Parts: sequence; structure tokens; C-alpha cells
Amino acid sequence: MEKIISWLANGGRAFALGLGLALAAPPAFAIDWSFKAFGTMAAMGTDTGQIGFRRDYTQDSGATSAWRGDIDSRLGLQLDADLSREFHAAVQWVARNHAGNFFEQNLEWAFVRWRPRDDLDLRLGRLGFDAFLLSDYRNVGYAYPWMRPPAEFYAPIFPYHFDGADIAKKFNVGEGWLTLKGYAGHSTVDVLEQSGANVNELEGLLFGGNLVYESGNWRARLGYAQIQPLKNLPQRTTGILSNPLVQAVWPGAQSIVDELSIEGKPLHFSSLGFAYDDGTWPVQAEAAYIDSNFASSLPSIATGYLSVGRRFGGVTVYSLFGVAESLNRRVQVAEVPAQAQVLTDLRNSIEQSLNNRGVDQMSASLGGRWDVYDNIALKAQWSHFWLGSNGTLFWLEPKPSLPDQVNLWSFGVDFVY
Repeated sequence: MEKIISWLANGGRAFALGLGLALAAPPAFAIDWSFKAFGTMAAMGTDTGQIGFRRDYTQDSGATSAWRGDIDSRLGLQLDADLSREFHAAVQWVARNHAGNFFEQNLEWAFVRWRPRDDLDLRLGRLGFDAFLLSDYRNVGYAYPWMRPPAEFYAPIFPYHFDGADIAKKFNVGEGWLTLKGYAGHSTVDVLEQSGANVNELEGLLFGGNLVYESGNWRARLGYAQIQPLKNLPQRTTGILSNPLVQAVWPGAQSIVDELSIEGKPLHFSSLGFAYDDGTWPVQAEAAYIDSNFASSLPSIATGYLSVGRRFGGVTVYSLFGVAESLNRRVQVAEVPAQAQVLTDLRNSIEQSLNNRGVDQMSASLGGRWDVYDNIALKAQWSHFWLGSNGTLFWLEPKPSLPDQVNLWSFGVDFVY
């Protein structure tokens, strides 16, 4: 399986490059081109300077009582080309707050699709990570009522895209359509450490699949994905613990190195979601379990949200409730010989760090959306977060004295063109 996924990954990257060259070259036959743009201009702030709010793991900064305009703001550009009746190509790039390489990390799509039949799609290149209801439009604020996807559910889903392939087949079931999709590839994503000190590269092989059933006003989705990290995160602590002199004094040091390692330890992501929209009542909910019990540095998380809205002409009001809870066992770090005080301090620091990487968070939000034009919407949202003693994994740069409740205010305008 790993050889197949690796081949798809390398093929996907090469194909994405070839796609870019093909689109830049003069066409030898008629191509139907189309261009789209979308974006959000927004500002947000909280009532604390002790901790920073971010939409998800990929962002390199967070909002505090000092308001920021780059957390929700983004600009997306998309170029589509119908090469023939069966072949279609698409490239999408989104300028947004992202840690690491700004241009490469924000290239979301670059693929060619082959549709030999109306009910069968095969794609190769850079593809969106299809693991949740908002997979195709996570960056398009105009496509959903809130200021941003619910943080409890979407903050830990860090791969926005991967290089590889997918295949989707539709079946007519009852009065609706059932879509079965499978995908595999390679993902590289840059994320900022919670301390805000360093940007780390997470690289892994991934594969997964999902079932989506759509009928009338209803949409239901069941999915599974697995990500297998290909390398460990750089940690100064690991280098110290791997020192032969340290291991000679502290026999349990190697077990901590193994505990901190994530290489080759898969993360399993299982999700269930549904959406209902009859034009008046938009209702949506998702739940997921991220299983990473093999790596203490990446906790297992149960998460979900429920959103209920009501439309009054061009105005939508909504409520949103989210929850995320880590389920890992408490890590007990091996004891140090009593005479090694320096190592005792290091041991206590490591144990505290490992046991402070959990999530214990709930939120309630109220907001409104006003569609002032067919392609422009104004939004405002208030969110209140309850943070447990171990509930700050999604936030940035937590200070020693943390609030157990945070208010967040957001205002913005979404547009599509």
C-alpha cells in the first residue's frame, strides 16, 4: 500500500507541474476557459491578551485583544479549463494567513479530471483533502453562513490538500444519489508550534474514502481517512534524551524518545455529518474522532458541532455550538535517579508538556448574515469559549495565567465573482 501511495504522490506532483505547463502553453484546439475569484475581508478581536485565537493549525498568528485582520481574510483565484467533453483542468490558489511557504502552501488545487461517464470521475494532481462536509469550499466564506467553519471541528484538520489521485462513482439510490469516493497521496503542511517559536513541516502519506448521500434538502456524509507521518517533528528535548551520557544516568530516557516519536504512527480520522436546507432553515452538524493513541505528542480528540439558522429574506441568523475533548491517557514519564536534579527538572517539564497538549473546549456562537447582493454578504459573529485546564491546544502562545472563558467578536464581508 505504501509503495502505491508513494507512486501516486510522486505522479501527482509531476502531473501538477505538467498541468501548469499545459495551461500556460498555446492551445492546439479550442479550450473553454473560465475564471473565478472569491474572498473575505474581515477583522476579529477577543477580550484577552493571554492567548491567541486561530482558525486552524496552519495559521502563523492568532487574534487577541489587539484586533487582527488576517485571521479570517483571504483571496482566492481559480482557473478552470474544459479541455474536451471528458477532460477538465483546474487550478486554485488562495492568499491567506499560512505558516511556512506562502506560495506553495496556498496552492490548493492543480489537477486534471477525466470523466469517461457522467457518473464516474478520476482526478490526478493537487487535490483538496475530502474529509468533511466543507471540503470543496472550506476557503469560500460566501458558501456558508458563519464567519468561519466551527473551530472545534475544523481547527485540527490541518491538511487542506494533498498530491495524488482520487476516484468517485455515483449511484442512483431511491430518490437521491449515493457517491462513493476513494483517494490516496502525499501531504506536506507547515504548522506553527503552539508556543509560536518555530514552524514545523508535517509530511505524510494519506488515504481514505467517503460515502455521500444527497436527496432533496438532505445531505449525509460518512468518511474515514488515515495519515501516516513520514518523519518526526524536530525537538531539542529529543536530542538531549538521545545522548548516550543522559541515557546512562537515566535508563528511562529512551522510552520518552519513543513516546515523543510520531514517525510511522498513523492518525485515524473518522467522521459523520449531515446538512438540511429547505431555503428557510439551514441546519448542519458534524462529529469526528481523531485516533492517535500511538503518539502522545498528538492527542486523540472527539469533536463535533451543531448549527441551526433561520432565513428572513436576505438576512440569516444562526446559532452554533461546538465541543472538542481529548481522550488520551495521562502520560507518566519515567523517574530520574534522585541525585540528578537537572534531569529531574527536565523530566517534570516533559511530563507537564505532554499532559498539557490536550483539548477541553466548548463554544457557543450567535451571528448574522445579510446578502446585500447576489455575490456579496455582510457578516457579524460573537463566540464564547469555555476552556478547561487542558483545553488550549488549538490556541497560540498561551501565557502562564490563562482565562477559562474567552469572548471573540468578528465582522466581515464575503464575495464571489
